[in-house]
Amino acid sequence: MSWELVLQTLQTAAVSCGIGFGLVQLREIRRQKDALAGVELLHSLQLPHTAVSVLLLHGLPDNLSGEELQSQLGSRFDSVIGLLAVFESLGPLVARGHVPIEMYEQFYRGATIVCWRKTRRYVEERREGWPGLFEWVQWLAERMEERPSPPRPDVATN
Repeated sequence: MSWELVLQTLQTAAVSCGIGFGLVQLREIRRQKDALAGVELLHSLQLPHTAVSVLLLHGLPDNLSGEELQSQLGSRFDSVIGLLAVFESLGPLVARGHVPIEMYEQFYRGATIVCWRKTRRYVEERREGWPGLFEWVQWLAERMEERPSPPRPDVATN
């Protein structure tokens, strides 16, 4: 075997190892990106006014008209619109895969479904003048409703 053949074999092996290492690094970068997206998702919705808005909506009947919704919520109506806006901005991130739908579901499945059920009629009334209004909220809620309910983790009792 000539030295030239040995060197070519070593060079080919080194290039192959480099490509393999690069692919492993790309997968790790993707995993880190998903984790960071999850943290950002938490920051955007884990605020006290967001939790209050979800609880306010939870206590209302489904499909209230816009007038009924505004009457029931009074000055707190603006916080509900803010909640819709947050979900609206997260929809494209989930749709494009920047935030894995499984991660979104783990944190916000219930809140998304409740929000849409309570505001659906209001949004549909408003869409007469703005056809795309809160379309991502609807999209997220529909995806959450299509997915089977995740199993609840066992909770250890003391």
